[in-house]
Amino acid sequence: MKFAITMLAAMWLVLMAASWAEGAQAVANEEYSFNWLDPDKKIYVLQNRKYLKAKRLLLSAMAGVGSSNPYRTTYTVQPRVAFYLSEMFGIEMFYAGMLNRENATFRALTVAAPNTLPVVREIRAEYGGLIHYVPWYAKINVFNKILYFDWYFSGGGGIVQSSLDTRKSASLAATYTDKNLSGVFFGTGHQYHLSHNLTVRLDMTGTAYRAPLSGDSGAETWFSTYLFGLGLGLRL
Repeated sequence: MKFAITMLAAMWLVLMAASWAEGAQAVANEEYSFNWLDPDKKIYVLQNRKYLKAKRLLLSAMAGVGSSNPYRTTYTVQPRVAFYLSEMFGIEMFYAGMLNRENATFRALTVAAPNTLPVVREIRAEYGGLIHYVPWYAKINVFNKILYFDWYFSGGGGIVQSSLDTRKSASLAATYTDKNLSGVFFGTGHQYHLSHNLTVRLDMTGTAYRAPLSGDSGAETWFSTYLFGLGLGLRL
């Protein structure tokens, strides 16, 4: 019985090896024939990139929302400029302007305790440089159409422009003290290629920075912000 099973397994491996060898032969238009898998289908090689970004400039305009403070609703506009040294690595300069509004949590707190305000440090802007690492290039089928995209990760550093609300009572007008802080940036995002020149971008950029825990004095601790943006990119 063991001998028969061994012989059947050996014959199966021989047949599969022959099928793999036949399927590995390339045909025209940079396609590979996978007749052993499905005689009616053709599978394109994933590594054959249709949209290239190496040695090209990418101008992006993005907008979205942020999470800069538990007592503020934040909206952001982000112009960006990126240049890719290769298909896997690139550099990007960005500026993120932020619009902050008092949210429902802050308004409820001022009603409950008008003379005990929390520390509110608004982030008005962030800017700096990022390094892009693009380990994944993929294709997905969307409504029977092939969509090509890159998935990148980013990291870098720059400046965080902060404004500290220094008022002591909710009945007073808000007064702010501005201060620039050093920030460490990290993030990830997708670039969906609509054509050789037009790209849809989806990005998340986080920032870590140190500031006084009690507002404008005392021991420093780490804080973080997150920006979520959607926009268009023009590749030159």
